Amino acid sequence: MKILLTGAAGFIGMHTALRLLARGDEVVGVDNLNDYYDVNLKLARLARLEQLPGFKLHRLSVEDRDGMAALFRAEKPQRVIHPAAQAGVRYSLTNPHAYIDANLRGFMNILEGCRHGGVEHRRMPAAPVCTAATRRCRSPSTRTSTIRSACMRPPRRPTS
Repeated sequence: MKILLTGAAGFIGMHTALRLLARGDEVVGVDNLNDYYDVNLKLARLARLEQLPGFKLHRLSVEDRDGMAALFRAEKPQRVIHPAAQAGVRYSLTNPHAYIDANLRGFMNILEGCRHGGVEHRRMPAAPVCTAATRRCRSPSTRTSTIRSACMRPPRRPTS
């Protein structure tokens, strides 16, 4: 099975790719290798993956609309796993455009690629999108873990 995996150079992405490759899947990795944290760490993870048969990397940002559309057309993945995100709620306060571009526009590009590419199944964590949408709504006393927890569970029903 051919699986498109975003954020392949990240911790979650690399370990997901290792599991998929071990079970015999073909993994098309996507990562932009941004410098939010140590690029050498990402390169070391990719070096480990690139030694394995069935792995291919595309150095591409998920927010690149045309690039992602071309990738879906060329690779024709059957499934998509999308853990890629611009990390760091604090970083979103100092650089909101990078956060919104990667997490919201990128998410939209993945959804559109799935829709137009006939992808059978997709797995996408909701937390990056949710924290981006709620970051301006929180008070200074709200902790990141509270926001993450709120995003991961269903909303509470009002009590009368």
